[in-house]
Amino acid sequence: LDSMATETAEQSYAVNIFVRLLKQVWQIDWTVAAYDVLGHFFSFDIPYFYRFMQMDEGEEEEKQLLIDWVNSRYALKAEDKQDLLIAIDKVNQLRMQARSA
Repeated sequence: LDSMATETAEQSYAVNIFVRLLKQVWQIDWTVAAYDVLGHFFSFDIPYFYRFMQMDEGEEEEKQLLIDWVNSRYALKAEDKQDLLIAIDKVNQLRMQARSA
């Protein structure tokens, strides 16, 4: 996911934030579907992500991620939604590769 976050940073700010949030969730529970995380992303479910962040270390980075997420919500464009769906496919492929390894 780290390389994907770097790759998507150049493409779409919203996708980069989503991948970073997904990474936070998957560090705690790899079984959570990326589509579920996207649903929480769109519904702006801060408590959902905050629960995962509380189980992990690195609070400064996580606080900045929440701030970045709030800022990305105002800049979300229609094409970002398409990019997010493409990112979902990529992370699902990554997840399947990890499961079969």
